[in-house]
Amino acid sequence: MIQLFHPLLTLIATASDSLLAKYVLYLKNENRILRDRIPGEIHTKPHERAQLLKYGKPLGKAINELITIVTPGTFHRWVREEKRGRKKKTVGRPGKSAVLRELILKIARETGFGYTRILGELRKLGISRICRQTVKNIVKEAGIDPSPKRSTGTWNQFLKSHAETLWACDFFTKRAVTPRGLVDLYVLVFMHFETREVFVTPSTRSPDSAWVTKQAEAFVNHVANRD
Repeated sequence: MIQLFHPLLTLIATASDSLLAKYVLYLKNENRILRDRIPGEIHTKPHERAQLLKYGKPLGKAINELITIVTPGTFHRWVREEKRGRKKKTVGRPGKSAVLRELILKIARETGFGYTRILGELRKLGISRICRQTVKNIVKEAGIDPSPKRSTGTWNQFLKSHAETLWACDFFTKRAVTPRGLVDLYVLVFMHFETREVFVTPSTRSPDSAWVTKQAEAFVNHVANRD
């Protein structure tokens, strides 16, 4: 089942510095476990080395503790080789974070959205300090072609393509008679696009943020058990 956003990517993209440090510590240890299970040496390609250098050099000496795909000595040799062959640095905006770049590429690969639609999804996540041209540059640098699927298509076509993974949700109200008179009851409803399965929450007279959060968690648990 295709997911539009990986929950971890969303968390990292919007995390505070303290939370981000905890995420990095966890991913570092998880990566070491995975690396220990891969026999033999990993041979990197030129574009992979370029990415490791791009995001590894700003870490300074900390890279010695973080890197596992190659030895720290190999990484520093790459740095020296890059300096010897480096061309004049061009003036421009600094590169976006690795996490944001991976989030953009994930949306591009899994949805076929165009650059403007991708930018819109980032806005929904609260990521505003990025422009359409930057999104376009990141997608093109990754070799993802602006295919017809990326530039055209109706909303109905999108819904049909992703109906298996989409849920709609909305509130509705119902006036009820109680010993204290008429009251408005609020209910949150989720509906699966493909199967039309419906998940209905208990009603409440006060749909505050705490109540909505509780119902959303119940829905997520329902979907997890359903799968």
